[in-house]
Amino acid sequence: MSDDATLITQWNTLTLVHRRIETRIERHLHQHLGLGVSEFYALRALREGMRAGMGLLYLNDLANGIGLSQSATSRLVARLRDRGLITTHTSLHDRRSVETELTAVAHDVLRVGSPLLHQAVEEAVRELDAGDTDEDLLRYLLGSTYGAAPNRTRNKSPHWDERRPGLETPSGA
Repeated sequence: MSDDATLITQWNTLTLVHRRIETRIERHLHQHLGLGVSEFYALRALREGMRAGMGLLYLNDLANGIGLSQSATSRLVARLRDRGLITTHTSLHDRRSVETELTAVAHDVLRVGSPLLHQAVEEAVRELDAGDTDEDLLRYLLGSTYGAAPNRTRNKSPHWDERRPGLETPSGA
């Protein structure tokens, strides 16, 4: 296979894996929280912006952080505001800027949603491990936390031991 064909084949594999994982995430978030992936990622980006001490996140920064256009991000922010997950107000320091704050409800959503996100990704990657997914990609997805290359000689790889810390499923899920 030529280098170009290999590149395209690897790209197709990566996009397929991404779609599978994102579909699983979308299903979990919608079922348990009534949110889509972009909405949840926006809440996470806003929380991380607050943790980093930025205080506010400009719309363009939020758009770049979640991979949406500025107009799509504006609509997303309006949905989050309408659902009571964020408040927005004009910045006192720069009247052209809008400051965004997470509400207590948003913090609760993030507290519940983060384990759901973890569970969805874990389930999707576990299914990939059982299939014929490229081992280098699996190694990357699993990270160094789970050790070396996946063990495909068993039905369940040792790195998916539910008794390991951080791999528990959220209560009530």
